[in-house]
Amino acid sequence: MKPIDDETLQAYVDGELDAATAADIDAALAHDTALAERVQRTRALRAQLRATFDPVLNEPVPEHLSALLRPTAARDAGASRITPTRTDMPLNARRPAARRRWITGAALAASIMLAAASMWWWRTGEALTRTQHGQTYAAGALAHTLDQALASEPDARAPIAIGLSFRGADGHVCRTFVVRTSPSRAGLACHGDSGWALPVLGPMTPSEGGELRQAASALTPEVQAAVDARLRGDVFDAAQERAARSAGWQ
Repeated sequence: MKPIDDETLQAYVDGELDAATAADIDAALAHDTALAERVQRTRALRAQLRATFDPVLNEPVPEHLSALLRPTAARDAGASRITPTRTDMPLNARRPAARRRWITGAALAASIMLAAASMWWWRTGEALTRTQHGQTYAAGALAHTLDQALASEPDARAPIAIGLSFRGADGHVCRTFVVRTSPSRAGLACHGDSGWALPVLGPMTPSEGGELRQAASALTPEVQAAVDARLRGDVFDAAQERAARSAGWQ
């Protein structure tokens, strides 16, 4: 198999390759240690970026910045009329028209629009959370970690760490977690028919030494209160946690 460039490797990690090419890479991973390490690094970086940018996307754009994007009479007087960009044209054909829309003196507004476009991509494609019927649920790397990772098998390098696992009074399995990458967060997830609901998700407080506390050793007051409100009996031991995973956290 010919050498795999970074663009193809990223497409493989994102699940965007055709079945035949993906199968070739799967086969190569079985005996190519260097390639396997590249895939692992790419996936780790992808998860780290999700954890870093996702909280920012949930923050509203400040009013004084949003105002820069709203046309004013003075700005419109010397500006050409903005025409819609056709979405049925190739991307390369749309770029010149898009560039003509920007007027002199609107560089900051252009930067804000670019940031907004980037944030839109992260929100829709790489978010750690999603909203359904007004409830926040885990998505992306967070949902995968809650589905697969075990507190009894900790990985110090993982960007998301699982803490306690237990069955709540309502019968649903719940798990605490910590997002280690900045900005660090801690939360509680409870499994249901629609996925992992997140009744609590907030900032994680560093310890006095500056390091994040272990996921299971100390919880934020909000997460601890949520656990206390739901916990009946004991938290899962290693065998119970593995059995719950095998049962799909039902």
